[in-house]
Amino acid sequence: MPSDFRQTSSALRSDRDRGRRSLAVFGVIGVLLVLVGLWVSLARVPIYAVSQFARLQARDEVHPVDTLVSGRVMAVNLPVGGAVKQGDILISLDASDVGLRLDEARAAERGMTSQITALDAEISAREEALATTGVLGQASLSEAQAARTETEAEATFAGRERERANLMRQAGVVAESEADRANANLVQKQAAVSARDHRLHVLSSETRRDIADRRAQNENLKRALAALLTERARASVLVKRLEVEAARHTVRAPIDGVLGQVRAPQVGSVVAVGQTVAVVTPETALELVADFAPATAIGHVRAGQRARMRVAGFPWTQYGMLDATVTAVSSEVADGRIRVRLTLDEQARSPIPRRHGLVGDVEIELEQVSPAVLLARAAGQMFERGDPP
Repeated sequence: MPSDFRQTSSALRSDRDRGRRSLAVFGVIGVLLVLVGLWVSLARVPIYAVSQFARLQARDEVHPVDTLVSGRVMAVNLPVGGAVKQGDILISLDASDVGLRLDEARAAERGMTSQITALDAEISAREEALATTGVLGQASLSEAQAARTETEAEATFAGRERERANLMRQAGVVAESEADRANANLVQKQAAVSARDHRLHVLSSETRRDIADRRAQNENLKRALAALLTERARASVLVKRLEVEAARHTVRAPIDGVLGQVRAPQVGSVVAVGQTVAVVTPETALELVADFAPATAIGHVRAGQRARMRVAGFPWTQYGMLDATVTAVSSEVADGRIRVRLTLDEQARSPIPRRHGLVGDVEIELEQVSPAVLLARAAGQMFERGDPP
């Protein structure tokens, strides 16, 4: 009997212990369920849109540095990452042939300029001589005209003398020889007037002919001057064309910036026309450009949302991420993507060097929802697809 009683007591104590443990387990499970319920209802989980591709780039366009002509490389100055100023010489190509032709064209231009100067001076001198010839000719004509007038006056006076002599001879006052002398004097004076007229005509003809000859010579010189001016203009155009061609043998920095993507040719090698040897990135503020799938971005991504960029080559667990803010969202789909532009947070410090060309991916925080909403959305998507529960 005592043994049976002890067994019964032991069994009762075991049942009570198991009951207590069960109550404790149920209590713990209940508390956990309450905590899970609170977390599902009250917790907030961020929802992110992750880009397909993202890239840091300068806000201003980068400028490729291309060779404009083919030729042999004489000098190279393309330090990777080096700062350059607009107009700095980056590559020099052999331009000896163009240089010789340019020297020849310049010499021809200088020769024509000397000829034009001399011819212009000769034309000016001939113009002055022409004016002088006109003045002298007019003076000679005036002198001859005055002499003719004087001779004509003497002839008129001789005519009156002959009339008086004839009247006096008829009246028997003078001898007939006196009348003959007066008549001879009139004939002499009339002949002198004719000679003066002939001289006046000759002087006028000679003056006109001399002036005409000088004018013709001047016109010939002017035509020669015009031809020389035309030739010099052609030579000047040739010089400028050769100067442009010679300048194209020197590759210069198109803008102020930093050299990148350098593919420097070796000195002595031959480059082709249009060969890109580097890219100059302007030293301006950087912007972040990311491409998203349309279903991810349309209606979800908006200006002002916060974002982060994971940079390729810089593990985010070690280097962290670059903070940014959405500034613009493209309204059209291009190549199956939506382009989103973001501005980097300049205040945030990061060991990642910010430079043009860094790539990676961007995640944009769209919203924060509770786990309950996430479960509801997942269930709704499964229902829409017809997936079994």
